[in-house]
Amino acid sequence: MDSRIETWSSDFAETPAYDVLPHGLKEHAVAVCAAFLRAACEHPGLAPEELNEDAVRHAMLDHMPELDLPDEARRGVPDVVGAFLETLEDAGRLSGGRSLARQVAVLAKAYRERCAPAGGMRTPPARNAAPKISRNDPCPCGSGRKYKKCCGKETPAPVLPR
Repeated sequence: MDSRIETWSSDFAETPAYDVLPHGLKEHAVAVCAAFLRAACEHPGLAPEELNEDAVRHAMLDHMPELDLPDEARRGVPDVVGAFLETLEDAGRLSGGRSLARQVAVLAKAYRERCAPAGGMRTPPARNAAPKISRNDPCPCGSGRKYKKCCGKETPAPVLPR
């Protein structure tokens, strides 16, 4: 594990950007920043100072919705991560941090859509597949005949004169 992740995350708590966060976000901000950096660095195997747009997208949409956080903190994750990335650029630790923070702001809607109301990741709804009709089932058109003799009947190829 890269010690910079923990150091950079805890250093964020001593910045002016941290001071302006709402109280409900402050108590989770350091853990959110660390989780974000870990997720962003693990996907493509990057060092913290090498973050790029793909790593940010992966962390925000695939890992951050899974965090177990209270609702207020969950809604504020994009704000915390954006402020954190800007602070990293200001400290000279991450070039392009402001650009990545803007990307996080753009991803905020998709992030919130992936969050389940009770916490964790929202699972996609189960799709009910239409029941398969076999050849010997009654035809769904209501004729009373078997499917193979009604709507499932293959029309023979036309016989062409020779």
